[in-house]
Amino acid sequence: MTTIKTKYGYSVDCYGICNEYATIDMCFDNEMFDGITSSTFNNWRSAVLELSEYAHANGTELVQLESDE
Repeated sequence: MTTIKTKYGYSVDCYGICNEYATIDMCFDNEMFDGITSSTFNNWRSAVLELSEYAHANGTELVQLESDE
């Protein structure tokens, strides 16, 4: 597990290996946004950066990411 702090001040727990072949489960504070994404990310930092921006734009917070790798 890796924990990464966002620029918004909260931390995101990341499980598994993040690479461009992974499928990533996304969990948000507002469960309406939970889902799966095909990864285009090279590492957890880039995933957290992009997905926390998505969360912020939708008024929620990213809580956890989990890779199938």
